[in-house]
Amino acid sequence: MLSLSRKTDYALVALAYLGGPGAGVGAVSARHIAEQTGLPEPVTQSVLKQLATARIVSSTRGSAGGYELVQDAAQVTVLEVVVAIEGPVQTAACCDGNLPILGQECRLEGDCTISPAIRQMHRRLVAVLEQTTLADLLPDEDDMPPAKACCKTTNLTADTAAS
Repeated sequence: MLSLSRKTDYALVALAYLGGPGAGVGAVSARHIAEQTGLPEPVTQSVLKQLATARIVSSTRGSAGGYELVQDAAQVTVLEVVVAIEGPVQTAACCDGNLPILGQECRLEGDCTISPAIRQMHRRLVAVLEQTTLADLLPDEDDMPPAKACCKTTNLTADTAAS
């Protein structure tokens, strides 16, 4: 089955929180993001570290530390997030454009009749991921559930420092 990993899903949820209402209020701790989104804190910390390595978010250490988007949500593509968490998108062994990983070569490579169609499908999938931004994933304000009582801009950054 072709699907995004759970880590990528969690990364998108965490990024949507950072890019959503209240964005730009400063660094937000992984603990706070996990509490507000219902994500498991250890996985939230892990994906935020990967996103920081990919320079999608910045991390700040210290008592007021945490994570924030490096760019506006409209500038962050879903493809960037997928690659940061899962690595390059490859729908089939013949689609990467690089040499296949040892043991993953396609035995039909020279005689495959569907290879052109599979490559076209791969290019379309990558294009959709590249054209879809984090801003596209954010709900409209009319679709937003009521804010939790603890979300009212009180101490968004006082949790543990980003590491």
